[in-house]
Amino acid sequence: MPTARLRDIPTNLIMGFLGVGKTTAILNLIEQKPSNETWAVLVNEFGKVGIDGVIYQAHGVAVKEIPGGCMCCAAGAPLQVGVNQLLKAARPDRLLIEPTGIGHPHRVLDTLQGDSFRTVLDLRASICLVDPRNIADQRYTSNENFTDQIAVADILIANKTDLADARELALFEQMANAATPPKSLVAQTRHGQLQTRWLDLPHNPARKAQHPQFHRHEPDSDLQSCGWILPRDWIFSREKLNHWLANTPAQRIKGLLNTEHGPMIVNDRQLTPVTPPVENRLEILTRHPDCAELKKQIESLKA
Repeated sequence: MPTARLRDIPTNLIMGFLGVGKTTAILNLIEQKPSNETWAVLVNEFGKVGIDGVIYQAHGVAVKEIPGGCMCCAAGAPLQVGVNQLLKAARPDRLLIEPTGIGHPHRVLDTLQGDSFRTVLDLRASICLVDPRNIADQRYTSNENFTDQIAVADILIANKTDLADARELALFEQMANAATPPKSLVAQTRHGQLQTRWLDLPHNPARKAQHPQFHRHEPDSDLQSCGWILPRDWIFSREKLNHWLANTPAQRIKGLLNTEHGPMIVNDRQLTPVTPPVENRLEILTRHPDCAELKKQIESLKA
């Protein structure tokens, strides 16, 4: 019997710069999904060691990674190929797309709304997560990718509000309320707590990027990535890991590590149990890193 043709798959773009909590937000959404539905995630990694894709797989999610670089480059070819491969393999009821912060949202949206996917995807609300602590930082507010992620988003979310002060939250609300056309939804949250009903709000094509041809890296050009696939038989101390995570300056630390208390996901500087046992992987994004020294620190965290 021939396989039914895929049509009108609800699709959402989940945007935000590195460290804003996109992966945590998507995992929270997946935990709320209807039990009879299959959701798939297309993720564009910043670093060379795939972390996000493995995290999603550990949660039983159909996933396709586009590692290292930007999936919107080369006239959207990596994005088109990735979407087609994922749809064919998973035949999902919903598709979530997590681009890296260096991917200009205009190019991604253009590809998703192009002729190749016109009848296949039903593009719904695009969500942009913002760390309100960055609203007053000129490195962000003068960055075209940052401002255009906000401009094209249908839903604007201040995440990590527990880490922001009243002035930063007020600046976020001021920025959000000045958007034209008005956002479909503006909200504040922490730990990526989004609601699945938001995903079915409509996408408004009238939201236009101010710099549609622009493309460059994150606002802090000093950020670099160190990543490792570590020996599977290394068992880490959860106590040592927690202390190291709390005291190591970095923009982002992600990984999957086996500890004496079982496998753990490292995300947003927190350890979360996961099954089954995992391949030890870790990636650190920081300014001018000494990767050799960081690896020595990591080795010292073994139980």
